[in-house]
Amino acid sequence: MTAVGRTLVIGATGQVGSSLLIQLGSSGAGLCRNDANFSNRIDLLRALDAIGPVQAVINAAAYNNVDRAESERDVAFRINADLPGWIAEWAAAQVVPFVHYSTDYVFPDGNGTAWRESDAPAPLNAYGESKLAGERAVHQAHGDSIVIRTSWVYSAGARNFVRRVLNLATLGNPLTMVSDQVGSPTDATDLARATLTLLQNKPKGEVMGDQLLHLAGSGSVNRAEFSRAIIEAGVHAGVIRSAVSVSEASKGEQTSAARRPTNCVLDCSKADALGLSLTPWQESLTRVVREMRA
Repeated sequence: MTAVGRTLVIGATGQVGSSLLIQLGSSGAGLCRNDANFSNRIDLLRALDAIGPVQAVINAAAYNNVDRAESERDVAFRINADLPGWIAEWAAAQVVPFVHYSTDYVFPDGNGTAWRESDAPAPLNAYGESKLAGERAVHQAHGDSIVIRTSWVYSAGARNFVRRVLNLATLGNPLTMVSDQVGSPTDATDLARATLTLLQNKPKGEVMGDQLLHLAGSGSVNRAEFSRAIIEAGVHAGVIRSAVSVSEASKGEQTSAARRPTNCVLDCSKADALGLSLTPWQESLTRVVREMRA
């Protein structure tokens, strides 16, 4: 009797990776940086071969320090471009589907219209360049792969924008956030659930088209308004004692190593047609902040 393979999640301890493994339960297997050197192809392949039979592979590992990527370009490209290519090659050899996560940061500022899968990417920073290189490496290595671009991912975990805003708010000082960067906050749990549904349904090539899929929380908001919503949710959930004010600034007024796009909104109409629409970000935010107190 042939062994039934598990779904392998690379980057098992990250926000999306841990959400995937929770939902997969015993049908999932995880690989993290403690299990293999993600910068070394031979070590990685050795660890992958030791996993045993798999039925699908999902790569949720990433170098996501946008500012540091400007000075650590080689490291960012190794994790965001080389690593996905290596995993895709291995998955192709196993003849199993492969899913890889990319980012809205592959696009430039834009004209305020939500980015479609068919729009030409033009990253503004090293992080976006490395992620775009990863997309291309995956498509070149694996014909049965899907690249999911997403936006502003957060969870009840320790390191994300929502947690950072709540931690700053506990200090009681007013905050300043940009009002000219707009995106679609995405709950890692929702993203993981939709990913697994996508793998289970395995849409035909003519439906997926170019094997790219935009998948982000429903709706959009700028950073300043999102921060106000986070603080309000934190007060209601009892995570923070009282609200603090949020002043608005432009991106040009804040110093950072990397240039960030103004428009981070992804057109998710293809995902909607596949029945993969994510929850409106306001609902997801309320749920996730409540989980932070639990």
